[in-house]
Amino acid sequence: MTVFFLIFIFWGLLFGAAKFGLNPIKTVKDNARIATGLTFIFTGTTHFLMPGKFMEMMPPFIPAPHLMIYASGIFEIMGGIGLIVPATKRPAAYGLAALLIAVFPANIYVALSNVQLGGFMNYSFYQWLRLPLQIVLIGWTLWFASKRTTKEQII
Repeated sequence: MTVFFLIFIFWGLLFGAAKFGLNPIKTVKDNARIATGLTFIFTGTTHFLMPGKFMEMMPPFIPAPHLMIYASGIFEIMGGIGLIVPATKRPAAYGLAALLIAVFPANIYVALSNVQLGGFMNYSFYQWLRLPLQIVLIGWTLWFASKRTTKEQII
């Protein structure tokens, strides 16, 4: 899933910046939260830049599909910003988890219908792999709503 790739790219950049003193946030979890927030902002923005790709993924039973694409993009961006801001990370994590559950039928539709989205997303294996990875992403996002129990430091 491309989302995990982006999370780990952003996380690696934040980790590297912390190592060089360019990032004041030192905990693994906080940097993972910020990386995830940046990823949701990025993916939410793509709803506006490439709505046609999302339209292809839209199950036919969804009403007002264009509106749903833009609304989910707005909620991804808002949730991403909310994850980055420490005071709003818990409600943002719950909101993003709810959003991921709400869009899950689109991922099921893509896998069942073998929707051809281009590149590696044309492969049935990838389309089916997205389903359990969506569940992992929901759990990953909810991790940021939990209270911190350890002070894991990067440095």
